[in-house]
Amino acid sequence: MPSLLDHPVESLPGIGPTTGAQLRQRGYATVGDLLWLLPRGYDDQRRPTPIHALRDGEYAVVEGVVREAHSFPRGGRVGFDARIEDDGAPAGQDGYRELKLVWFAAIPGLGRRFSEGTRVRVAGRVQEYRGTATIAHPESLSAEAPGAIVPRYPEVPGVRRKALRKAIRAAVDRAASAVPDLIPPGLRAELGVEPLGQALRAIHVPDPVAFDADPEAPPPGYRRLALEELVLWELALRLRRASEKGGRAERFAAGPVTAASEAFPFELTPAQRNAVSEVSRALDSESPMKRLLQGDVGCGKTAVALVACAQVAGGKAQSVFLAPTELLAEQHGETLRPTADELGLRLGLFTGTLSKGERRSMLDRMATGAVDIVVGTHALLSGEVRFANLGLVIIDEQHRFGVAQRLRLGTRGATRRPHLLVMTATPIPRSLALVLYAGLDLTTIDAKPPGRVPSITKMVSRNDRAKVFRQIERALEADGRAFVVCPAISESDEMVTVEETFAEMCAHFGERRVGQVHGRLSSDARREAMRGFAAGEQQVLVGTTVLEVGVDIPDANIIVVEQAERFGLAQLHQLRGRVGRAGQKSACLLTFGEPLTEEAEARLQALCDCDDGFRLAERDLELRGAGHLFGYRQSGASGLQFANLIEDRALLGRAADLVDRIVAADPTLDLPDHAPARAAVDRWERAAAVREDAG
Repeated sequence: MPSLLDHPVESLPGIGPTTGAQLRQRGYATVGDLLWLLPRGYDDQRRPTPIHALRDGEYAVVEGVVREAHSFPRGGRVGFDARIEDDGAPAGQDGYRELKLVWFAAIPGLGRRFSEGTRVRVAGRVQEYRGTATIAHPESLSAEAPGAIVPRYPEVPGVRRKALRKAIRAAVDRAASAVPDLIPPGLRAELGVEPLGQALRAIHVPDPVAFDADPEAPPPGYRRLALEELVLWELALRLRRASEKGGRAERFAAGPVTAASEAFPFELTPAQRNAVSEVSRALDSESPMKRLLQGDVGCGKTAVALVACAQVAGGKAQSVFLAPTELLAEQHGETLRPTADELGLRLGLFTGTLSKGERRSMLDRMATGAVDIVVGTHALLSGEVRFANLGLVIIDEQHRFGVAQRLRLGTRGATRRPHLLVMTATPIPRSLALVLYAGLDLTTIDAKPPGRVPSITKMVSRNDRAKVFRQIERALEADGRAFVVCPAISESDEMVTVEETFAEMCAHFGERRVGQVHGRLSSDARREAMRGFAAGEQQVLVGTTVLEVGVDIPDANIIVVEQAERFGLAQLHQLRGRVGRAGQKSACLLTFGEPLTEEAEARLQALCDCDDGFRLAERDLELRGAGHLFGYRQSGASGLQFANLIEDRALLGRAADLVDRIVAADPTLDLPDHAPARAAVDRWERAAAVREDAG
């Protein structure tokens, strides 16, 4: 039997077939849908403001007498305006003497409603135009009806404001109490949590006392919605983790770890050795490892991953190293190969640009076990790829790959499930990492190799090109190399491009000293550009953010990021990590276009002031929010609408406690009290699968 929430939106007063079609087109097909069209704010219509006291930019309710009114032509349509006066204003009063009301597209009945001499009450936002207070498309109010605090909803084209407000209020009165809760009634009563429908009512029908105390504060009902949202998120991720725990993995003894750790041309740091130990213990278990390895730029995550590959190879199994770009896959291949050769590990590269013969050969080597480590890109996710015995999947820069893609790769090959190691160089505060990467255990490398000197980071106006060239020249005189990163490749009116910057650098330093690399070049051309730059045949390399992660040129000692205000803080920190990797002094120049917004200046200044990726991640969260910094595709969630992961950490802890109670009582959510939670989790999972497969 359908509930009140399922009734069609046309069953609400004032919503006929035409208006209903407009609402349905935007996803509001039922009474329940309309309950979730939440107000953006509130307008106080209780007390009129005298015309002389109106303020430009403020919302006001105004009463007055129509002095004059007329229609006027406007672009093939008919407009209408009226001027009203406050007949009770004292003589000689300062301020506006009249209020102009204007409708650029007149609606029927305006002439009768605003005829000269009629007393009217209107509401809207006042704007001064040529010295006159004006309200465009005002709302006409009843002079007899008492005023109220009215919600201000997002505009729905084709639906009048009054009609929308009336319909939503009717939906609240009819069906708010029928809104299902994820938190079962007994637990709500025990913990004093109000029903969700009650919170929705408080949002749509604000309390006058609370509003008068702080008109700018959101109604407390929003906190309840934030808690519900966090409970759903935590519950869905918890159930996903439980569902992925099934199956068994092959155990790999830790015997090869010591030799592998000593095969590098440098000594592993204590932080790296701790990470190696944690990963090694997880590999020596029949429970499939699902682990996030995170650390700051240049902390040595790749070395830890290679030791894990050696441990797996010792058990006669294969490892896959999945990178987000061909350039990074090729760089990883070149970086790993010397140590892999030292350890007797057979390493292969598999990308989309292999020739038919090379591709066929690599497919055969993977399927027969003739290769121990395969470094590759999305090409490894194709259906023709098979492994003789896949023991470990390593994913670099995990936020570039959806969960569905990880699992497709992980289920291919041997009957036992492979272990999974996810690496991210975007430092994340631990409390958030445990949530954002639910389902993954956490290993953190919290120190950089000794001898790394922080880069000197400076902001430089785009107008001061002489300073940029001077800094690059000094870096090259010290036998260094220079990266120059641009936000676009070509053909942009607003962004600095690789093409124009390459030409500029060639004009200044000479064509033979400057190279370029970006996604439109062929794989061979990119490889040759990187080889020439690494060998010193070119000293300046102009490129896009393909240079962001993993690119390792020890001699690089300066990076110039053009229009740095167009990049996120975490991304800028990644780019800065491309220089000074051999312990030499290095510099990062952040060029910016003027004028610079306050937020962009704060972001760039934070980078100049700090070299600690974890502190910068906290700052980026404050400036932009978790959704912008991390996205939510990696965890399968849609993003948070009501909760804020920085401001609501206490609420997140409360949600986790609630989920603990729910799961302890009913791990699979089969009890009748948990039916709403089960349905919500199922919808969440379906939406996550669609997003991941699309992305």
